[in-house]
Amino acid sequence: MTLDPEHNKSAMEIGTLYVEELRATMRGRFALVGAGVILLAVGCVATVGTQDTWLDGYGIIAYFLVPLAFIPLAAVFVASPRANRFVESVFTAPVERSDWLTAKILVIVTIAAAYYVALVPMVLVYTHHVGVPLLLQKLLIWAPCLLVASIAMGTLIGVLFIGESIAAPAATGMGVLLAYAGFVPLQELLVAQGNGATRTGHLTLASPAVLLKNAFGFTLAVGSIPATTVRTWISLVAIIGIAFALAVWTFLRAQGVETWEASRSQRWIIALGIIATIVLPVAMADTNYDKPAPHATNAPSIQRLFSRAGGSLALTQPGGQPPPRCCSTILNRDEWPPFGTGEPTRRDLLVLLPVDLTQPVTDVHLQVAGENGLEATAPPAALAPLAQALEAHTYANDLGPAAADGHHVVTGWVARIPVTLTPTKPWDIGGVRYPLRVTGTYQVAGESAVRTFSARAAIDAQVSNAIYEMGVASLILPLTCFGAAFKRWRRTR
Repeated sequence: MTLDPEHNKSAMEIGTLYVEELRATMRGRFALVGAGVILLAVGCVATVGTQDTWLDGYGIIAYFLVPLAFIPLAAVFVASPRANRFVESVFTAPVERSDWLTAKILVIVTIAAAYYVALVPMVLVYTHHVGVPLLLQKLLIWAPCLLVASIAMGTLIGVLFIGESIAAPAATGMGVLLAYAGFVPLQELLVAQGNGATRTGHLTLASPAVLLKNAFGFTLAVGSIPATTVRTWISLVAIIGIAFALAVWTFLRAQGVETWEASRSQRWIIALGIIATIVLPVAMADTNYDKPAPHATNAPSIQRLFSRAGGSLALTQPGGQPPPRCCSTILNRDEWPPFGTGEPTRRDLLVLLPVDLTQPVTDVHLQVAGENGLEATAPPAALAPLAQALEAHTYANDLGPAAADGHHVVTGWVARIPVTLTPTKPWDIGGVRYPLRVTGTYQVAGESAVRTFSARAAIDAQVSNAIYEMGVASLILPLTCFGAAFKRWRRTR
């Protein structure tokens, strides 16, 4: 088999142009500093996100919003040679214009790949402690596909603008980014309301992010996904292919050095191609949201628990007093740091009995049970306190528990139980809330019937060392960029 000499020559030219374009991009005065700042910002979000649900907040930013930012980035990258008149050398030098454009796109793809690789250290910290839940699996394949779609749209925008400024392609790219990003929560809201197949629901499919989300079969907040995805995949591949093909064809066939040279028919082809990238998915992609969405994370389903309303349980330091704002259903809401997973924590659990101080209470028997991986232990003697061991507490602002007749207790009885709480099996590295249930019985003086008590609350926990590990992991690449930038500055000043 013989290789085509022309093909080899073209490949060599593309390779040479790619290397030179990549070097020129990185030789920019603030290129490395800018890359370091971006990676530092994403890393800060990852580190701060360890204090709450990391996967939802960080995942949306790192795997959704930043990949969409490659739309204006690609647009400016392709349009800038025209603005600084460098493109004149491309049209007059002995280099194929197609080779130059291919090399330019490959540089953008390289930058996108470098960004994706930069996310790996934070993901490794997360998976080390939590594993790989379904949502993370989907985000890991959503992001590179979204990067490809963003580069396609950004390249088309950059090619379409011929001028002495990059303001127009940058502004257009930002507008498209905002539209694509805004369609995602709008589509989720419409699906949640059962309106995913309406005209507005179809309009949201113009966003490649929505198409990819539907095609991969996951959601961010709602419980339904399309039952079929064939037409969604066809629409997605078609608009990316149209965008790339239209950008290349326009650059090679319809434009000159500084002005458009398109004929009437060519202008119609360009206009119809742009319209197709919008109309095709809107008219064709699947909207039969009849399939239940898979559970995105390993978090348990906990309902009617995390409100800010008052509860019947409180948590204090051993021997401590109830919190001033008694009592949140998140028992350690005001504590910092939250409880560490895998670490036993000793506290006093206060059980606020709905009985006025004027009514003596006897025969108290309580049980404490943790749920979803929370281990809660208490001394047997503390679960059946004597009447004289009960404490009195006065509640402010009518926040006491509701008595049997409906009124809120102002001064009532409190049972203090020393407990050891050990959160295990975390499903995130921060913001993990474990339910805690207290049940029991007690006798009120003057009543023959035994009263029952039942209350649920939760504790907030996190992987205690994850915030430090995430901080270190997120600093590796930014510091590398800053170090390279400083070394270059010392060499070239």
